[in-house]
Amino acid sequence: MVCIVNNEWYPTKKKLKEIIEGTDKEVPIEDPSFVAPRSFFSTDIKDGESVIVTNHPKRSYFATIKNVSGKLKVI
Repeated sequence: MVCIVNNEWYPTKKKLKEIIEGTDKEVPIEDPSFVAPRSFFSTDIKDGESVIVTNHPKRSYFATIKNVSGKLKVI
């Protein structure tokens, strides 16, 4: 399932990458799943896990936020 990041705060993939990799700021993420919807922060992604996100409703970019050895990366 693709999760959602705030379009106003992170309008581009480049801006999202700058925030996550540059400052390790907590980015709020929403999983709109029908079965188990939840809200969490980028810092909650466990080591070795990844989350695919988009900027809803525009969906002009998709990014993968991955935790590699305790460091968040945007791919």
